[in-house]
Amino acid sequence: MNCSVNCPVSRIFGLKASSAVRLTLFAHKTSKLRPSTPTFWTRSYLLSSLCLLIGMIASPEGPALDAAATQKPQSNVPCLDQTVAFSSGSTWTLCVAAVQRYGLVITNANFQKSRSSPPINVLYDGRIGELFVPYHPGAPRLFDIRANYSPLVLTPSHRPPPPRVAELIGDNKICKEIRTYLAWMDDAQVRYGKEVVYFAVLDAANYNYIMEWTFRDDGTILARAGSTGPQLSTAFGVGHMHSFTWRLDVDLNGPDDDSVYFTRHVENLTPPSTSVDDLFLVGIEGSRVWNPERFHALEIFDRTLQNGHGRPTSYELIPLRTGSARHSEDFTKKDFWVTRFRGVTAELLAENLPDYIADQQPTVNTDIVVWYTGSVHHENNERDEDDNTTPVLWTGFELRPKNLFDGTPFWKP
Repeated sequence: MNCSVNCPVSRIFGLKASSAVRLTLFAHKTSKLRPSTPTFWTRSYLLSSLCLLIGMIASPEGPALDAAATQKPQSNVPCLDQTVAFSSGSTWTLCVAAVQRYGLVITNANFQKSRSSPPINVLYDGRIGELFVPYHPGAPRLFDIRANYSPLVLTPSHRPPPPRVAELIGDNKICKEIRTYLAWMDDAQVRYGKEVVYFAVLDAANYNYIMEWTFRDDGTILARAGSTGPQLSTAFGVGHMHSFTWRLDVDLNGPDDDSVYFTRHVENLTPPSTSVDDLFLVGIEGSRVWNPERFHALEIFDRTLQNGHGRPTSYELIPLRTGSARHSEDFTKKDFWVTRFRGVTAELLAENLPDYIADQQPTVNTDIVVWYTGSVHHENNERDEDDNTTPVLWTGFELRPKNLFDGTPFWKP
């Protein structure tokens, strides 16, 4: 049994090592009381517990990382420091930049859930690692990140109109806005939270690519990308895809001791119609396919980070998508990838992902990078509404904290 590669962990027991030990003993003892062969549930609980323990205590083996990965220096992206303190008492500190080739890049994002809480490292570097545009006839096949386009210089007309209030920062290449969002509701009790939104535009020939990052007062991060602009003059009305692959160097509670799990939901379609939620430890560098029926996501844990209840804190990468684009290029055949960090300037382009994972390095309790691809589809013989310029089509994901707070954020009974 290779638990480091494909281990399910049942969510209904939480993710505490002590709980895993108790669960293992319980499952072992109760299995002895049954005269028949151990049930599926007994076997799955034992396997879940053992794999959870491995994920919590195992040290990664394999080749040593380079000096840059070991020391984890500050990002080399020249950026504008931001401190966003919300009235709720939480604070985001981060650095933003709109740069050649990659567009909007977020670095050193840290979250403080209250004025008395220590800040927590969340995201060391977030950017789009490729923007692939294959046309339905087979050509052209455009790599718009590799093509090295420039950020668009924004003007006052790019800001949201009143009564919304926004400002242009970063040499007028980034728009920043503080907004409200509906956080939760319990009949008459309603909370509207605050969020800070940054967007920049990569000016890629005929297309404008809007890159948007949102940081909420409850620790959630939302990332979206949208394509808009006139159609390619030499392929007007020809269907094509825009596939955005994000590169996310998640350093939860610092660069060390992070592990990634692939989550799934499974429904039993025969009575009594039970279901189960599982986690599978991603033990070595690799890739996974998103399945809408499985509600697949990636969940990133730090080995030591816990909330006030002693439950391990994690961030879930939850897709926000309408479909899956598949092409002959190998990096498009999977939706999630997990790699080891190998330096601040190493392994930034998504098209090389199959090469990045070739040496199959361990990804347990170490410095990891996760990749996610979402796509939008411009159909053949497009709408008349797309004639002059195509309205924005969006895709993205949510990085949602789990067990970061000790209860519903900012709940006031």
